[in-house]
Amino acid sequence: MQALAALARRAITRVTGQGRAVLGLTVGVPGLVDADDGVPLASALGWRDVPLAAELRRALRDPGFTIGVDTDANLAVLAEQRHGAYAGTTDLVHLTGGVAVGKGLVSRGQLLRGGRGFAGELGHVPVDPAGPVCACGRRGCLAALTGVDAVVRRLLPDAAQHGPVTDYLPEIDRIQALARSGDDAALSGLAEVGRQLGHGVSVLANLLDPQVVVVGGHFAALAPWLLPAARTELAARTLAPQAGGCRLEASTLGSAASALGGATAALATVEAGRLPAA
Repeated sequence: MQALAALARRAITRVTGQGRAVLGLTVGVPGLVDADDGVPLASALGWRDVPLAAELRRALRDPGFTIGVDTDANLAVLAEQRHGAYAGTTDLVHLTGGVAVGKGLVSRGQLLRGGRGFAGELGHVPVDPAGPVCACGRRGCLAALTGVDAVVRRLLPDAAQHGPVTDYLPEIDRIQALARSGDDAALSGLAEVGRQLGHGVSVLANLLDPQVVVVGGHFAALAPWLLPAARTELAARTLAPQAGGCRLEASTLGSAASALGGATAALATVEAGRLPAA
């Protein structure tokens, strides 16, 4: 919380230092977010029952503007729906690519949250009962098979020799280089991850019938090698012909998707008439 508050203060200082006012602050979390902007569970962070908005508001000494919390996937799909390559699509899914794998869903133009705000945990749908143990404690979850740490462990077994990996960008660059060079082990490993990703997306296609599923994070970075196998698996596992017309594409918003969605959510509170205190 101290680190998050320090990051928020730095962002606030940067904006106010330019002579502008902060209209709102949104935090994206790879986990469950409840109606009170608390985090009941974020397995990838080791968080349980964190009253995030309340604690951050207290740390910032009630700054006078709205502090919101949402899942990073919900924020990313808001950005996709307004600013992405498929902006305006009424039935759209964004899959985050990172340590956690979350789903943000826009259905008939509206963000779908579920009864308690917990909709979207596709990363913890079991894909392989004999697969590795997930951070949630279950075995064979989609996140345990296709999350960025799982992909790095599969394709770069030497990556963890110098301690836990905290910044995966250099590893993703290495994997891209191996794939571009035609490395057989890298290509077959990426194809297997793609098949597992396609399996997960087929669950969405069968249940929700989205027009487009957009993948972000490391899925987008590795899309040239992941998506062909993923699309084949999606078509094979979907009941409707040609996967019901569901397209599987890489996000064009890059790593900024959740942050852009956070800004979109903060602006929505202003558009609804909730103005910051003077």
